[in-house]
Amino acid sequence: MATERQQGSDPYEVAATDTPHDRRGRLINIIAVTGLTLLLAGVYLGTLHTGLSTGDSAELHYMCALLGVCHPPGYALEVLVGKLFTLLPFGPSIAWRINFMQAVCGVIGCLALYGAVRRITGQTLPGIVAATTLAFSTIYWMHCVIAEVYAFYGMFLLLGLYAAARFVLSDRAVWLLLAAVALGICVGARPSEVTVLPAFVGLWLAYRRRVRLGWRRLGAAAVLFVLPFAFNVGYVFVRENPELLHARDDALRDELLGLTPLESELTVSGRLRAALSYSIGLEAAGREQFTKFDAERLRWDLDKYAWLLSGRGAFGDRWSEDELRADPALASRQMQQGFGTSVGGLGLLLALIALVRVRRRWGMVLLGLGFFVGNLAYYLYMHPVDNLDFTIPGLVGLAILVGVGMAAGDGGAVRGGRLAFQAACLAVPVFLLVTNMRYMDPRTPDDEQFQRICAKLKETRLPERPVILSLYRGANLFRYVYWLERERSDVHVLIVRERYGPAELGKLINELRRRGDDILISMGVARRFGLDRQLSRQTRPELRDVGLFQVYPSRKP
Repeated sequence: MATERQQGSDPYEVAATDTPHDRRGRLINIIAVTGLTLLLAGVYLGTLHTGLSTGDSAELHYMCALLGVCHPPGYALEVLVGKLFTLLPFGPSIAWRINFMQAVCGVIGCLALYGAVRRITGQTLPGIVAATTLAFSTIYWMHCVIAEVYAFYGMFLLLGLYAAARFVLSDRAVWLLLAAVALGICVGARPSEVTVLPAFVGLWLAYRRRVRLGWRRLGAAAVLFVLPFAFNVGYVFVRENPELLHARDDALRDELLGLTPLESELTVSGRLRAALSYSIGLEAAGREQFTKFDAERLRWDLDKYAWLLSGRGAFGDRWSEDELRADPALASRQMQQGFGTSVGGLGLLLALIALVRVRRRWGMVLLGLGFFVGNLAYYLYMHPVDNLDFTIPGLVGLAILVGVGMAAGDGGAVRGGRLAFQAACLAVPVFLLVTNMRYMDPRTPDDEQFQRICAKLKETRLPERPVILSLYRGANLFRYVYWLERERSDVHVLIVRERYGPAELGKLINELRRRGDDILISMGVARRFGLDRQLSRQTRPELRDVGLFQVYPSRKP
């Protein structure tokens, strides 16, 4: 920071030496890293989701424990690391430990961002402001306290950013290769992040006279970039086996419906092609909730993103309950991930300062701008239901600009106004922390009620060898509870996909009845097909209380 340099020295010469070598600079950096780690760890652990969830989170909970294959592209590395976290000797449950893993990844990612901004600007405080601006933005924060993929692979994106900064400042090939590995891990599992890779060209352009990008270096980096994806394909090839518990029930469902042959019946080349297609994510990309450019959705998405970045989310939701009741169409736009504030209006002002006062930091400005624009292009072209979850790379870009903007503005501030300017910059993450905290409280009445239902689900008696038909979100919860908590591998949980109609459901029920299985249908499936009232009359009360209905019971429990 300004006090770390001798007066009149060039900040870029300091940055180019890789780190301030004086004892005072090292001490300040150690204090900053320690304080940042303790702050983020305290905030994330204080708001950590305490237990089970549904959907992708519950899937990750049990897939990590079973070394399974998650939804496309599989997330092999996260599953393997998650398996290590399930073995930790502390924590009340496997679900808590996987949630804890996300907090660890979130902290590491923010520390990497701090390191990158600090080294490029030669100042400590801008690095802290950039890191905490990202850390306390709701989109990033929410994924650091519950099992998901965004914080884990976001960590590798940020580690790649840090390694790239070290490379352009030192010209050491090892940092280029580490950047290639980290970015390869991120993009290999999150193909949407490929849109931000051109941003690194901007950073290289600013330092192209200092670094060498020969064919040997580029070739080695390209190989290391591809290796994580190859590893993911190999993992899916080996582990997507119907003989394993995590894959057994999906294979059974497809067999009953006559959709696809069992994996064991495919040739080696057929399995390899299937693993490649799965790892690329073609199945996920073809789902209905992923739609390409649509003008109406574009307006909705811009409205949500603008609300999120403006800071107005700190004072309430985009639409009131009265507005939602008056216009049911708004309910589809009131997405859960759109709450709170990310970056905020003051943060955007600092980003604008970075663009206006570029000076010789234009490489970092191009990097941050490239992250935001590249991610925005994906966001506006693809319209998944949860698309604001995909904006973390864009928020990283804005956080970079926030840090650079503070460094640029601080350098131009008059002596008497420097302290006031720094206080205004620190107000950016403080505002986010204070106003977003209420959105991150894991002990809400709804969540407490959900955890009580989960506890009751663990105690509910089920017949021997039952088959539960459930929608995706609930199915993952049932699998976690009965396969891991109850250790009942005899319980089969078949996912009824969103695209299935009455014909597919009827065929599944008839085939299972022919097998002599006791059939249970989740409340979500029963309501979707209008069966809840009919099935409620023949279901035990304790099953109804946990959202399960009996169908054609063939044995008494």
